[in-house]
Amino acid sequence: MLAIACAMFSIWLAVIVGFFGLTILSWTKLPREFKITAGVVYCLAVISFALTTCFVSNPYYRTYDPHAGLRGVILRYVRWYLPMFLSQDNADLVYTMLLGDKSVLSFGLRYDFTVTGMAHILVVSGLHVGALFGAVGTILRWLRVPKRLHLWIIAPILLFYGYLCGWQYAIIRAVIMCLVYTFAKHHLRVADSLSVLSLAGIVILLIYPYALVSASFLLSFSCVLGIYLWYQTVIKVIPSSAVAMYVAVTLGSFPFIVYFFGEIPVLGLVTNVVLVPLLMWSFYLGLFAVCTFACGAVLWLAEPILNFVNWITTAIGQLSWATIPVSHGLPAIFVYYLATIILSRFIFLKPKVKYSLVAVLFTCYLILIMV
Repeated sequence: MLAIACAMFSIWLAVIVGFFGLTILSWTKLPREFKITAGVVYCLAVISFALTTCFVSNPYYRTYDPHAGLRGVILRYVRWYLPMFLSQDNADLVYTMLLGDKSVLSFGLRYDFTVTGMAHILVVSGLHVGALFGAVGTILRWLRVPKRLHLWIIAPILLFYGYLCGWQYAIIRAVIMCLVYTFAKHHLRVADSLSVLSLAGIVILLIYPYALVSASFLLSFSCVLGIYLWYQTVIKVIPSSAVAMYVAVTLGSFPFIVYFFGEIPVLGLVTNVVLVPLLMWSFYLGLFAVCTFACGAVLWLAEPILNFVNWITTAIGQLSWATIPVSHGLPAIFVYYLATIILSRFIFLKPKVKYSLVAVLFTCYLILIMV
């Protein structure tokens, strides 16, 4: 009871401080737009603190049951439906790709996907949301639905899909970015990728401030940041979009991959360029079969694809040199990102100054790794 009392007191104190803060802000002679923006941010910060206190400090809080309600019914239906047309291992893999529930997979299979650098395919994120967005958009164009209505049809579908996947940080980011970017592009005619990414991060951290230390949050945002910082540069050197995308994502997420997993996959480039497209075809087939109810026979086409992928990942997982052990700490991460941001196309410095700074920073990064 003491913990509950302390939590409630801290919430009331935050509300009172917020009220006085807004009152003082209203008396200042600042521009009206600034007052409104600051007030909204202030209110969201207080709400964020209250939610954090309730969900983290409350010892009597019970975790939401993922198998209850409508979500539980749909998850049980998918679990029952897929094995009718696939072997149990392949059905579990498709189920995980569709809904991001890795609990049904064996430890060996999860380890093999980690070693091959394809663990991201098992977590519903931008790749899956983008695939669903593209599929629904293609259907709407085929049905000749006016473009101005596309977003209002796709938005409920993406929100419902996020609900089914449990609203993990990666899918929250993907849904926010997808909807905001599309709305800005079609209705405001201006869409900035970095601004949309920043907005998604602000929204998530206002609701879940402790997400900042989560591997899911950091890896998801660093992957997208790597695409924005590096893809345009890499594609000029490597004229393959798949290879350039993998290189950009790896450069963006490399520090956190090393920090959280302590190793990097040697064959990650090959597996992501060759096997991930095959898995995405299986994702589309599984999505089509589950949504149409009566067309599960198409999953027979996915069976040989999944068998081939499982065979390759198992073979790679048995290689002693499949991963390289590497480790570093938080200072190395800071130095690495400082160097990559300076080197990116968004920082306008003279080439001599830019490359000199980057050389010094990367030298410091290498020293921090070896120490």
